Amino acid sequence: MKYGYSDEEDLNEYELKREIRDPKQRWIVRIIRSMKDYYKKCPYYDTRSGDCFILFNTENNKCPREGRYEGCPILEAFLANRYEELKKKGRPIPYDFRDLALY
Repeated sequence: MKYGYSDEEDLNEYELKREIRDPKQRWIVRIIRSMKDYYKKCPYYDTRSGDCFILFNTENNKCPREGRYEGCPILEAFLANRYEELKKKGRPIPYDFRDLALY
């Protein structure tokens, strides 16, 4: 047992290591980082109306995070679904956010 560490800190350290090893999560983090290079706000966010284009066909399509995409569960779920679609079709996984539209 490590001295100075609580069980919760050990669990958080384990979770961080597990996320890094998961290829889907690693890809999502890489795509979100590449978004930072091109956009200040989420590219799926409409600044005039405050709508989220990912939630466009739902009843409440307002962006809950006001365009901030880091840590957004809606964007992460969308990218995870996109990753699964590309894997299922056997297509290459894009390295950059702007390449995502090509596939």
